[in-house]
This record gives sequence, structure tokens and C-alpha cells, in this order.
Amino acid sequence: MSTTITTTTTTTTTTTPESLRKLSTGLIFLCILGTILSYYAFIVETTKERDQSYEALCDINEYMSCSRVVTSGYGKGLGLIPNNSLFYFPNSLYGLGFYLLIAGLSMINEHSSVITIVFLGILSNICSVYLAYILYLLRSICVICISTYIINAFILILGLKKLRILGEEVIKKPTKKKVQ
Repeated sequence: MSTTITTTTTTTTTTTPESLRKLSTGLIFLCILGTILSYYAFIVETTKERDQSYEALCDINEYMSCSRVVTSGYGKGLGLIPNNSLFYFPNSLYGLGFYLLIAGLSMINEHSSVITIVFLGILSNICSVYLAYILYLLRSICVICISTYIINAFILILGLKKLRILGEEVIKKPTKKKVQ
């Protein structure tokens, strides 16, 4: 009498914790840079509002002036929120909140956290395109602003890479063994 037993073995494609760690480190590094730039933009804006003679380091000439941009009508509430709204505050504070939130989420290697990073990354890049258009309308170049747009793009790229790694599916390859 012969007995046939069929077993299934599973081969999984595993991601190394090292690759996730590198992506998380990259995201946190970008968030640190973004936080520093956002904080500096906040300092420039609040100082310029108090002292009109203040010249920031990023004020290179009349066409390359971050203080001109951050103190414009678009420098608060993204130029979209009415000034009597509870959410009407400097764009740099939105940036600070965004970078701190992304940094916190970057430390969690769970699917839902990474989806949130990607969603916020897409949203921040939409805002970056909008604000870059505002720079065009103002006929001004803001070094701080453009730097944050680049950081936002890299945050989205790293978030997508992290999502791809976490989303890899288990590959199943059934094999049959004959036992007698």
C-alpha cells in the first residue's frame, strides 16, 4: 500500500529590515531639513512683519527674495484661507506640522502609516505646484520655497519606495512530495 502526501512549501520574498531602515532614515533626514527651512521661513516672516528694514539671508535681490514671498498675501493660509478663519496662519507653520508628522510616521513600518505618508506626499506636491505658480505670479524666486518643493518631491519618492517594499506579496510555489 502506497500513500501519497502532498505538501505545499511557501517561498516568500522578504524585504530586509535594512532597506526599510534606510528609507526611514532618508525620510527623517528630509523632514529635518524641511523643518529647519520652515522654521527659518517663519522667523523671516515674523521678523519682517515687525521690522521692515530686516534683510534675511535669503534676500539676494529684488527678484530673489524669500521675505517678499512669505510676507505676500499668499504667505498665510496658502493664499486660499480667509484671514478671519481659524486656519489662517503662516504657510511655514503648515510646513512645520507636515514635516513633523511625516517624521513621526516614518518611524512606523506599517502599511497604513506608509499609505498616509504617500497621501500627504501627494498633497504636499500638489501644494508645491500651486505655490510654485504663485512664485511665477509674484515674479519672484524664493530659495527656501523651492528647496521645500524639492524636499516634498523626495519625500513622496521615498514614501512610494517604502510602500512598494511593504506591499510585496508572498509568492507561493506549491511543490508535491511523494511519500511511500
